[in-house]
Amino acid sequence: MHTTPSPAEIQAAVRRYAQCLTNGDLDGIVALFAPDAVFEDPIGTVPHVGSEGVRGFFQAALSQTGGRILFEQEGAVRIRGPHAVCAFIATCDRLTPVLVTETTDIFKFDRNGRIKSLVAIWGESNARTV
Repeated sequence: MHTTPSPAEIQAAVRRYAQCLTNGDLDGIVALFAPDAVFEDPIGTVPHVGSEGVRGFFQAALSQTGGRILFEQEGAVRIRGPHAVCAFIATCDRLTPVLVTETTDIFKFDRNGRIKSLVAIWGESNARTV
């Protein structure tokens, strides 16, 4: 058994994460995370820990945004070992006005290719309404 997922596996997981957010697939999102994952969005806020914490965060986020967040990958996924970084444009198109946030997400994957930790880096200067 390998100790690090391959770059192709990591790229697929990052794409799936964006796809699940775009589709409002809560169960799909939670399935991408390790049971003991730590998720911080945005950086500097209280982390959401474990499957229940991850589910609670995304359930609230999807509820507040009309059931989905269009999550468009901006550029290539940068990968080194179990670590990956990717920029995204998050569009809450069901809000009035529409909210657009530019974020950069830092992932660490476990040996099974699940997200062990995820930190989203964005601030007020990265969010705008259109």
